Amino acid sequence: MFDKVIVKFKEEQLSYEEKIDVLTDGVCKGILPISIMKKGSEITGFYSTAGYKRIAECKRLEADKVLTVVEKTISAMEECNQYLIFPEEFVLDINTVYIKENFENIKFTYVPDRNRIKAEKKLSCFIRDLKSLTTDNGRLYLEMLGQMADTENLSITKMKAFVFQLKREVNLCEIH
Repeated sequence: MFDKVIVKFKEEQLSYEEKIDVLTDGVCKGILPISIMKKGSEITGFYSTAGYKRIAECKRLEADKVLTVVEKTISAMEECNQYLIFPEEFVLDINTVYIKENFENIKFTYVPDRNRIKAEKKLSCFIRDLKSLTTDNGRLYLEMLGQMADTENLSITKMKAFVFQLKREVNLCEIH
């Protein structure tokens, strides 16, 4: 398995020095640190994903694990916001989200998104995509989360609190 991801950037996508510093220094715990190589007008980023697994590679996640993925994804989004790297700027899907092998931490690869979709909508789409990677019970919980995200005008923080309640239910009732 490869533990490197390569991303091509356009200069305007990394338009200010502070963003490059945050991405390369690894100070934002929500983004995998990147090494950037510039050759003429071409910018290439290299991510080391050692110790992390792409969410798309996870199969048959039990309900508690898939809810942990959602919870940790929200935490990583909040972390990125603190460094002015907003989810609207980058692709957030099962191919750009990586989880530590022990499920303790989630990080993103910063792949610029031209569509600039709202963070809540991206989270809703991410939750929908996770349904293909979980058990029947996991799908039921993701369906509840997805409906809530689509119908309610909830903040990311309130979504995180709801995920926490669902995880508690799953663990107390020993649902798999």
